Amino acid sequence: MMLLSLFFLFTLTAAASVIPPKVSPASPASSASPAGCRKSLPKGQSAGKVSSINITSSGERRTFLLSLPPKYHPDTPAPVILSYHGNSRDAEYQLGLDRLTSPEFNSAAVVIYPQGIDEKWQGMPGVATDDVRFTSDILDLVQDQYCIDSARISATGKSAGGGLCNLLACDPELSSRIAAFAPVSGAFYIDSQPCRPESVQFPCRPGRKDVPFLEFHGGKDDTIAYQGGARRDECLPSIPHFVRQWATRDDLGTQNTTTAVSRDAVAYEFGQGEKAGLVKHVFDSVIGHDWPSTAPNQDNQREGHGVASYDATPMILDFFAKHALRNVRTCSGALGAIAR
Repeated sequence: MMLLSLFFLFTLTAAASVIPPKVSPASPASSASPAGCRKSLPKGQSAGKVSSINITSSGERRTFLLSLPPKYHPDTPAPVILSYHGNSRDAEYQLGLDRLTSPEFNSAAVVIYPQGIDEKWQGMPGVATDDVRFTSDILDLVQDQYCIDSARISATGKSAGGGLCNLLACDPELSSRIAAFAPVSGAFYIDSQPCRPESVQFPCRPGRKDVPFLEFHGGKDDTIAYQGGARRDECLPSIPHFVRQWATRDDLGTQNTTTAVSRDAVAYEFGQGEKAGLVKHVFDSVIGHDWPSTAPNQDNQREGHGVASYDATPMILDFFAKHALRNVRTCSGALGAIAR
């Protein structure tokens, strides 16, 4: 392990192979008193099954898929993962892509797959939908009807869905309801001209300090380029610059430790001591606009790059399991300090 600047991300490759652990998020007792605990499941729903749920948000009918884990029990608060599909994809595609519902990786967490209007998300150029509000409305419904550990709600997403994750992490309210964020091949559009990928700033006002943030990206991504640049009349930051901004925002500095994840992938972690790895970036030099997987999936078969040398999913679950909110809102309405 050595100390490096993230400026070297474009050329550095891994020298050793380290396979990340396959984990299931833990469900320790939460400081909250979940409103949905001890309630019977809605008609037609059961543990280990996926249901389609309708909801009204901002006056529009919206939908999401909800996957209950095999071990779901109405008396045991379960972690929640929000997983957002990419542009021109849908919730079912994302469910098949991320493998977050696979018992091989996850037997404890509820997974929610929101559906974007016209298969797009807030944050994309020209999109006016309030998907931050949509997310808040989903959480309100799920926390009322299911036994949820409010301290362990996390969010991931692919491409434009990853961009929405960043908006949630930067939102004063949702950053205080969601414990950790892990976008994959994130499309972090910024309305800034001229486009300067190495210095462009994005507006961000988290409602707390120390927001855990993990980003994955491929060096051969020709959709959301690793080096950033102009796209759809807006600006994409270079990923090294984007990650450094998060490290700076979390007061971690811009120096990072570097470890090999696999033969092609490297992990860059910011922070020391209790904050070690609070911001983390995984760079794979040979994959494209894919969800990294050692097994064939819709992404790596379509793009033609083939399988990756590591799996992102267990790394995401491991990251989420390490980070929980403290002193979250209880049924009485009390709200204490929220921290890592």
